[in-house]
Amino acid sequence: MLRIIPGSVSSKMLVVRAYNHRKAMLYSFYLLIICIVFYIFISLGVYHVDASKRNVPAGPEKTNVVAQDIYRRKSPLENEPPEAQGMQIADDQQPIKTLQGRVNMHVFEDCCGGSLDQLRNNLLYPLFPNVRTTVSRLAVSPQWTNYGLRIFGYIHPSETEEFIFAVASDDNSEFWLSLNESPEHLQLLAYVGETGNEWTAPGEYWKFATQISKPILLVKDMKYFFEVVLKQNAGIDHLEIAWSLNHDNGTFSVITSEFLSLYKDESSLQMGDIEHIPQTKASYDRLLKPVPLSPHPVGENIREDPRDYIYKHKMLDESYLKDLFPECHYKPSYILAQQIERYQGVNLIYFSSVYPNDYTRQTHDLNDEMCFYTQDPLFQANKGLAAYLTEVEDPDIKIDTGEAPFWQRVYDVQPLNAASKQTAVVANSCRTAGNIVMSQDHAMHIVRAFLNALHSREETRDYSLLRVVNVVRREDKDVGSRYLVELELVGPHGQKVLVSRYVYAQAEGTSSQFLCSPKEFNWKPSATVHVIVAVKNQARWIIQFIREMEKVYRKTGDKNFNVIIIDYNSSDIDIEKRLKRAKLPSYKFKRMEGNFQRTGGLQAGVDLVEDEHSILFLCDLHLYYPVNIINSIRKHSIEGKMVYAPVVLRLDCGASPRAPTGFWELAGYGLLGIYKSDMDRIGGMNTREFKDQWGGEDWELLDRILGNGLEVERLHLKNFLHHFHSKRGLWVNNPD
Repeated sequence: MLRIIPGSVSSKMLVVRAYNHRKAMLYSFYLLIICIVFYIFISLGVYHVDASKRNVPAGPEKTNVVAQDIYRRKSPLENEPPEAQGMQIADDQQPIKTLQGRVNMHVFEDCCGGSLDQLRNNLLYPLFPNVRTTVSRLAVSPQWTNYGLRIFGYIHPSETEEFIFAVASDDNSEFWLSLNESPEHLQLLAYVGETGNEWTAPGEYWKFATQISKPILLVKDMKYFFEVVLKQNAGIDHLEIAWSLNHDNGTFSVITSEFLSLYKDESSLQMGDIEHIPQTKASYDRLLKPVPLSPHPVGENIREDPRDYIYKHKMLDESYLKDLFPECHYKPSYILAQQIERYQGVNLIYFSSVYPNDYTRQTHDLNDEMCFYTQDPLFQANKGLAAYLTEVEDPDIKIDTGEAPFWQRVYDVQPLNAASKQTAVVANSCRTAGNIVMSQDHAMHIVRAFLNALHSREETRDYSLLRVVNVVRREDKDVGSRYLVELELVGPHGQKVLVSRYVYAQAEGTSSQFLCSPKEFNWKPSATVHVIVAVKNQARWIIQFIREMEKVYRKTGDKNFNVIIIDYNSSDIDIEKRLKRAKLPSYKFKRMEGNFQRTGGLQAGVDLVEDEHSILFLCDLHLYYPVNIINSIRKHSIEGKMVYAPVVLRLDCGASPRAPTGFWELAGYGLLGIYKSDMDRIGGMNTREFKDQWGGEDWELLDRILGNGLEVERLHLKNFLHHFHSKRGLWVNNPD
């Protein structure tokens, strides 16, 4: 056993070591305390002080921000050489030399209304602005209309102090600030209005209580992410973000360049580069957010409909339907046997009718036209809607025949189903009317006959009707009608299946009345659909188109469709790179040289398709697609018999898929589903006459479709929307 003798060298060394050890532990403890205090101080970053303790700067008479400041004050960078200043993203832009002194600004044009909801509901917001540029202070007035702004970057306080922020704008705006440099920690501090009707004068920070924030502690040498959103409709446009120290004599001043820096230098990026754009609480991509389906929707046309999700249903075994109905010859009287004169085909197209009501009528549109009612044979132009009222005599009341009001007059009315009385002639139809709705009595007569045939067979005898999903009728007056019958059935073991079949019925009064199967007139559930578009330098719309196709694939899981993009050497996006990253079942891409040609581009896409028994869908950019689009194209495109020309709803400026208002584009036939074999047979696109422009090429193609004995299925397609856009920046003077 080792013994330590007191007073020895060993005992002295042990004492020294113990002392040094205690001293080191004490120093470490002090250091830990200092670190904890510093960490708490830094972590707090920004905090809110109770409203009762804040000192709001005095009113307008003290502020040094007036309307003239927006135009007269000079940025500190204005006296510096041009190479030190950030520039807008443009063809001649040079890379920004420094991130300091400017912030990012994204401009969203062609967006009507004054509320920020209208901006946020725009599918291009916030990833696809028209312009990406920078500004050197938080006070702008572009002197433009119908646009939205998103300004973001970093604020650098020059001292550790409590600050108060204020916002003024015309129309609505919001100012958001993060707890630190991360966009994930944004908080709304101040705003002007919510409905789109609120506005202020420049520098007027005291009009609404929401314009001025609570005091916020900012720390020197830290940077804080911020975001400002503005929606402008009409009138003087302006936006100011000001700050002030939380002192009794504090005055608001616009935040200027020495306190600002960029979030990202975008000067060398293509418009197709969007991964860097921050998505925040204030601004995020709503593409994948479902359209709200409240019990009281903004418009009837966004109500949930079984047809919207028909692709989810399992199809009834096709063998059960074989020879369900006797086969009959099918050649409608409206099928042409010869070519027609140029541009006459549009006058020969008729609408089909539907059941149940799909609510494609624009009932909530402020411009719901009276033409919807004037197509009713009972409508009397000289009486208007009063013609539907029939006065009933009340024996107990003597009616005064003098001047109105007539409080005691009573009336009788007959049920009015105006949707069933619309004209089937497309060229004469009302542009807000929507699909013709067949009567329940007529539709159920066909449904019962269909069910009787099913119940007459052993394999389907125990299937019962769960729901009538869809019935489409194309009438051949005085001859008969073709029907697409789609029923949801429930089997003997509770399994749900869908039956979707074309049938034909002779007209009433003819020699025989029964359902038959029109010869060689069936749709192919597994047919491949090729969605073809030709483009040039429309990066944001190209990406949006790809995203729409991804949405369809994500929702349906349908692997039997293919995206084909023909690119006329776009310089603002690498389309092929974007397609490689996209989650699509398949795609094809071809780069073309020379000037943009819609007909030439679409024909190049057609030529890429090798399978003549697949379907081509010729389309454009600027479209919002229903998730059932591929299913819809298949059902209404019959090889050798019929092409599909769905009607698209052109959205008003400021409208969106969440609140769709606009008019049905009845005159356009550029959106077309047709089998490859039929396209080849009629000669394809007319690339000779419509080489360098478009406008009329769809009518010319329609003439040849009809002249070659094909019929055209024309229906308003719910949730098939064309986004509003201006004509600026398109390829030629004839836009889509």
